[in-house]
Amino acid sequence: MIVEFALSLSLTLPNAGPTVTPVEFVEPIQQILTYPPEAVLNQISGVPLPDETMQVFENRFLAEDMYFGAFAITKDFGYGYVTGSNSIEAARDVAMQECLKHGPVCMIYAELLPIGYVPLAQGQASLAAEAADHFNNPDASWGNYRAMAISEDGAYSVVWNYASPREASDAAMSDCTGYRINDLPNLRDMPCVLIPFK
Repeated sequence: MIVEFALSLSLTLPNAGPTVTPVEFVEPIQQILTYPPEAVLNQISGVPLPDETMQVFENRFLAEDMYFGAFAITKDFGYGYVTGSNSIEAARDVAMQECLKHGPVCMIYAELLPIGYVPLAQGQASLAAEAADHFNNPDASWGNYRAMAISEDGAYSVVWNYASPREASDAAMSDCTGYRINDLPNLRDMPCVLIPFK
């Protein structure tokens, strides 16, 4: 079984999807990339999944149809997955950490990417569909003092009608921090950052 896993891993790595240069969300964020809400599957591995794992893959991971997502498996078909991250790098990291709860070695089996995905450059950040909708469609009733903070892991916060820009920024950062993933001790830190908001 280990040989099959290693062989399938080595056969799938060259076709592991778009080349991605790891870019962490680092302030100042100068550009936000948003995409249409539909996700496309990037199948990285052709390893046949057993029925139980396949059901989770199809009925949970794929059914959510939310980018950025990643599904990771162990050699014994334990799994970990995430959808709704704000970057593919974060989705991969979270899925791997979830998967490592079930075995010592994991590989990314598949990803959910937005249509038209392009890797991030320094100074850019991307948003999952739900956060992108808030970013692209601010409500006029939100007032002048509003702010948006995001974390790569998918956490985000939009606040409005504060007395000053500073109060709005502080509230967005505090709220976003409360939604970050905090149950994976070996997950790299993905702090919330303020983004330019209309």
